[in-house]
Amino acid sequence: RDLRSLRPPERDLRSLRPPERDLRSLRPPERPTEPPQLCRAGGDRHGHAEEGTEEQAGTPAPALSELKAVIGWLQKGLPFILILLAKVCFQHKLGIAVCIGMASTFAYANSTLREQVALKEKRSVLVVFWILAFLTGNTLYLLYTFSSQQLYNSLIFLKPSLDRLDFFDLMWIVGIADFVLKYLTIALKCLIVALPKIILAVKSKGKFYLIIEELSQLFRSLVPIQLWYKYIMGDDPSSSYFLGGILIIMYSLCKSFDICGRVGSVRKALKVLCTPQTYGVRATSQQCSEAGDICAICQAEFREPLILMCQHVFCEECLCLWFDREKTCPLCRSVTVETLRCWKDGTTSAHFQVY
Repeated sequence: RDLRSLRPPERDLRSLRPPERDLRSLRPPERPTEPPQLCRAGGDRHGHAEEGTEEQAGTPAPALSELKAVIGWLQKGLPFILILLAKVCFQHKLGIAVCIGMASTFAYANSTLREQVALKEKRSVLVVFWILAFLTGNTLYLLYTFSSQQLYNSLIFLKPSLDRLDFFDLMWIVGIADFVLKYLTIALKCLIVALPKIILAVKSKGKFYLIIEELSQLFRSLVPIQLWYKYIMGDDPSSSYFLGGILIIMYSLCKSFDICGRVGSVRKALKVLCTPQTYGVRATSQQCSEAGDICAICQAEFREPLILMCQHVFCEECLCLWFDREKTCPLCRSVTVETLRCWKDGTTSAHFQVY
């Protein structure tokens, strides 16, 4: 038989295909989207923000990193700094010991004198003369011990006997001269304290303490000038004439302002010395009896009582000593004195006059 007769009849394969549909109808509806540029910009913003947060979290601030570096350097260099300080202290051990001793002597004499001033007529003349003898002995012993250096020359604006004048020698001479002048100031105040009431009233002594202190500070500021001039110019002025001249001009300008201020303080102190001070009016017996006949400051009967504007009554001497330290009423704290006048309680300034 013919094999072709056994084959199934051929069909058109195109009839078996599914009907074609429009594929565009099967797509989901399009949603409005942001423009590409805006999307990229938003992405960039998010990217930068994430990078910024990572940088802030991961890296410290510049100031903090510099502080950590300085602390680390100090930790590493601290032993060497201590070694250097120990060496310098050992080289100048005598000068350091003398300065500590003189500072302790000054603090003791200053506090003791202030206590005696506060006691008014009850002050001990023996204690006052003991302070005077103690300071005189310390000063003479110091100048005798270092007599080869002629340190007393600096007190009269002359150069001490030294082979060279470096920075440490300058600080040594200026420090000794400053302490000696402080001792002389306290000694003068001791003489004022020791004066009896007949010669100088207690209420007027504060004016003399003030003028002595202001004159002392003015003189102490003038003493180091010639020493600084010699140190700035050096032993050979020709080698650094230009630089030394500029530095001396700058030093002189700065020093002139300081001296002008101190001269003004001396003028104010002289004005206070020449002007009588009245803090109130004389109180009557009725006002004293209403106040209880007892001073609130000294807790004793009134002596030459004064009544303030706030109607409080006190002894005249007690009131003068009180206003040497304060400017308000002891009871109601109302302002009675316009300005607080320092140094009227017998205190000497502990300021170290370096330049």
